[in-house]
Amino acid sequence: MIVRNTTKKEERMETRLPAAAKQQIEQAAAMQGRSVSDFVVAAALQEASKVIEQQRIILLTVVESFALAEMMVAAPKVNAKAVAAIRRYRKTMGS
Repeated sequence: MIVRNTTKKEERMETRLPAAAKQQIEQAAAMQGRSVSDFVVAAALQEASKVIEQQRIILLTVVESFALAEMMVAAPKVNAKAVAAIRRYRKTMGS
């Protein structure tokens, strides 16, 4: 695949593909009443968005998993409310 910069705001992209694949793409584009270029760009953008979203979900899942594991392993932080709750518990339970 070759991407060439042009002086226009748009860029050109070329690709080589088997004749059968080209015919199938042309047929699908014609069935939708679209140009081959428009059909290919729309399909490629849709697939690109799907891949990017999947990778973001996987990345967030991994990052969030590590963060959760660290919170579960780490000792809880003691603060004034926690100390007060322990005192109330001990007073109530007689410990």
